[in-house]
Amino acid sequence: MERKKYLLIFLILLIGGAIFGQSKYDREIYDSYVKNDMAGWKQTIKLAERDLAAESRGAFSYKSPLRVSLINYYYGICGWLISQKENKQAMEYIKKGEILIESILDKEPENATFIAYKAAFKGFRIGISNFKAIYLGVQSLNHAKKAMALEPENFRVLIEMGNVLYYSPSFAGGDKQKGLELYEKAVYKIEKSKSEQYNWQYLSLLTSITNAYLEIGNSKKALEYYNKTTSAEPAFVWIKQNLGPKIRNM
Repeated sequence: MERKKYLLIFLILLIGGAIFGQSKYDREIYDSYVKNDMAGWKQTIKLAERDLAAESRGAFSYKSPLRVSLINYYYGICGWLISQKENKQAMEYIKKGEILIESILDKEPENATFIAYKAAFKGFRIGISNFKAIYLGVQSLNHAKKAMALEPENFRVLIEMGNVLYYSPSFAGGDKQKGLELYEKAVYKIEKSKSEQYNWQYLSLLTSITNAYLEIGNSKKALEYYNKTTSAEPAFVWIKQNLGPKIRNM
């Protein structure tokens, strides 16, 4: 039950991606995230899918900016749908995302970013079929380890390895403190790249860290990251409604 609880928190909060500012729809996705408008998120996905279909009919890159961004949009919506128990629709997006991920890995099998994405989508499948947690968990862990071996400074990789460590039980190698350290390192990498502005993925990571510190009872660090998140985006609805009361009651 504990693992299931942690998984749901992860699915709700940690819906980040690997590449920022890649398509014309990224600002719309950001606005949807800030407003907690998942209907708008779905509509943006439809528009991006339409454009990718048109792109694919002509000369196109297997790793075009739109293709990469769409993987990220699928990643975002999957966590929310699973948290809402809309598993059938979540699985549709999972399958779409996996197809795009494999289309890139077919050309670049050692691409750490997309190996990390592959690990994440295995995690989503656990959220839908918890009885497969051990089998899928091992696959997710192996993908995350491979990505980490290839690019240990890649912030997408840091996030996914952080997920594995933070949300796995201790008997399976889980370590919350080490997971948090990787999350914070990923924040540093994003900030160093000057990618914070209009970046929903950055907000998501900060939110996850805030929640993690609340879970382990570190009120000082939870408040620090809560303030950091709301300073980055004062209009961010989700964190104010869901974590704000917990912060005030610490």
